[in-house]
Amino acid sequence: MLRVVGIVALFVLAACGQTTPKVGPSPSPVIAQGSWNQNLTLTGDLPGQITSIVPDQGTQQTFCSGSKARNGDTWSDSFYASLGSNGAEWQLNIVIENFRGPGTYLNKDVKISLQSPDNTQAWLNQDADPAAHLDADKVTFTMDRNQQTGTVDAFLTNATSGKRGSEHIAGTWNCRG
Repeated sequence: MLRVVGIVALFVLAACGQTTPKVGPSPSPVIAQGSWNQNLTLTGDLPGQITSIVPDQGTQQTFCSGSKARNGDTWSDSFYASLGSNGAEWQLNIVIENFRGPGTYLNKDVKISLQSPDNTQAWLNQDADPAAHLDADKVTFTMDRNQQTGTVDAFLTNATSGKRGSEHIAGTWNCRG
């Protein structure tokens, strides 16, 4: 349990830690979550399909940098979605620290995590853990010109077991910001 929390904390710190203050655009107001259609297939430890996101509730808040991010900024998308018939909600985070505009981002250029809201289960691309000193899990993330749609094909490491490539996320994503 502590390992999962520690790894997730490292991911968050890696995504947020900068040595010099950098002013960028604040996240855009979120447009109604019902319009954030997804087509993501999950296979591996946590199989399922994500077709939409769940509305904000309490600390579960959705955000997306969307079209406001500029070169050198951090672009991010974070949302909660239900998987399977039991209605369990999972958070998907995508972070590009050195945004270079629309296009393709590979491996360590993008950090992706999938986690339960209580952080007891998590998967992330290995490069998000700087202590690992291992090659990154295979990730291909594309962003269309509008900076609000694209594709993802990512193999993620199980944060509890350390098993690399134990979760695969593939399909199209959509955000509005």
